[in-house]
Amino acid sequence: MLRKRPVNPSEENNFKPTAPEKTKPNTKSRTFIFILLLLIIFVLYVVIPLSVYTCPTVRRHAVFLNYVSLSRQKNLSLPSESGLKCTKNFYIKTGDEIKVGVWHVPPQSVLSKCKDLLPDTVAFKDNRPVFLYLHGNAGTRAGHHRVELYKLLSEKVDAHVLAFDYRGFGDSSNVSPTEDGVVEDTMQVYNWLLQRVNASRIFVWGHSLGTGVGVAFLERMSDSPNKPAALILEAPFTRIIDAARHHPLSIFHRYMPFFDIFIAQPIGDKETGFNSIDRIDRVKCPLLILHAEDDGFVPFDHGKKLYDVAVVARKTSPSHETQFVGFDKKLDLGHKDIYKSPDLPKIITNFIKSIDSGLV
Repeated sequence: MLRKRPVNPSEENNFKPTAPEKTKPNTKSRTFIFILLLLIIFVLYVVIPLSVYTCPTVRRHAVFLNYVSLSRQKNLSLPSESGLKCTKNFYIKTGDEIKVGVWHVPPQSVLSKCKDLLPDTVAFKDNRPVFLYLHGNAGTRAGHHRVELYKLLSEKVDAHVLAFDYRGFGDSSNVSPTEDGVVEDTMQVYNWLLQRVNASRIFVWGHSLGTGVGVAFLERMSDSPNKPAALILEAPFTRIIDAARHHPLSIFHRYMPFFDIFIAQPIGDKETGFNSIDRIDRVKCPLLILHAEDDGFVPFDHGKKLYDVAVVARKTSPSHETQFVGFDKKLDLGHKDIYKSPDLPKIITNFIKSIDSGLV
């Protein structure tokens, strides 16, 4: 049987519990976090502004975002993958050997009878409107909000839609886009269309960056006898410089004192400027502007400013119908979803009637 050793009182009094060792702060991890933060700040506020200021390639990528996909990659040669019936995919070659991928979405009146894709010689042999759609930056002609608009115009307005990807986008030639380049692509597709359709049936529809393309294109066409029936601008900006100041991508830079010098002004150069506010007075055809109050990318007042300038410029040409339609922020349509407005088909149909085109 084990006996307990008697404890000496002096030993008991001298006993002190051992305190746990204090853990030393992890100086390595703190140093790493500090260096990482410095690196992020350096990249955000030194590398990016200097890159935009000095490099045209960086500016083109920032404006066009043609390397950014908006959704799951679809086979552009099969429009049916995007839910488009009887839609033909084809390619147009421009004068500088640029290949442009195009979709032709037929009107509802043709869809109901469609079994096979119609040849070009008869595909447009009707009196229905034709919308030439100019998409915004990023993604392709298969972007979801774009496809939904094609469907609306085809089914609710009974119109043809011709949608294409500029150079550098989708399955078009892998060439870096510029303002002149995408306007030239638009010109070539328009000329292709003119060989099959009277200009009085063609409505050019631009969305976001496509509004800048559309205004620049119509400025070139100002003295042409083959101007389209009208220009429709959805969520337009005044100038790329102004749009850059409000774009979500500029949130870390727009309040800095060097923003205008190092970012906004360089982006406004000839390759990426899209200065619509200075060109809109030279657009010599009817104009409809659509803008949602809750647009988080391009402020609502950009559309209003373009409209105001156009109205003043057109006082001497009252025959050029000019309309502005704003969409209440309660509708939650934002920058891309104006197609969801139940009033849009009627707005478009009434606009076509207002210019006395005889198409509806």
